[in-house]
Amino acid sequence: MRNKSWVLQITIMSVVLGMLLAVSLKTQQKVSTEGGVPTRLPELVSAYRETKRQNKVLNEQVETLLQKITDYEKQLSSGTTAESILNRELQDAKMLAGTTSVQGPGIIVTLKDSTQKDEADLPAYDLIVHDLDIRNFISELVLAGAEAISVNDQRVTSRTSIRCIGPVIQVNSVEVVPPYEIKAIGDPKTLEGALKMPQGLVELFPDPDMVKIEQSDNIVIKPFTGNKPFKWAKPVEQ
Repeated sequence: MRNKSWVLQITIMSVVLGMLLAVSLKTQQKVSTEGGVPTRLPELVSAYRETKRQNKVLNEQVETLLQKITDYEKQLSSGTTAESILNRELQDAKMLAGTTSVQGPGIIVTLKDSTQKDEADLPAYDLIVHDLDIRNFISELVLAGAEAISVNDQRVTSRTSIRCIGPVIQVNSVEVVPPYEIKAIGDPKTLEGALKMPQGLVELFPDPDMVKIEQSDNIVIKPFTGNKPFKWAKPVEQ
């Protein structure tokens, strides 16, 4: 009997181990069926996509309402000369603020990451489009006389922020992904020439395929649809 005691010990250990495995499997099944990570991950992805879709719909509704306001203002301006002058000044102010759609000739600049990352003898950082590149292009276009600019249909205004958040770039706090399409309304030849001047922005890119510029006779730029109320700045009393 003393020689067979190890059989009893192993039997007890096997029973205990089996119970532990059973409890572990039961707990895992409970997590999967009652809100654990494996079950909730698809729900979170679905919720994110739905929120993104609703945000797009709301932006379209804001754009439609802004256009209706413009139409109403134009109808009111048909009354008297004073009202017509005030309305014209209001429309000019809205164009400067970027709260109305505009159209006209200009250029479309497309920026994208290089496809030669494994072939080029350059750091990977230089072969990727960064938020600084977009800001530089916008600054150059403004200096060249661009009257309206957008990035992936996000209107650029005096209060627009362009920054890198991890692997993505945000414009007006909205995520944009490559290729980055910069639309600019102005004299097409002047705008393109400013970007392609010797030692200019285009030449600074190590891969020429990272930049594409097209001239257009009619570019439509959507209005700014965000909400950035003034909290600290107030008009100066006359």
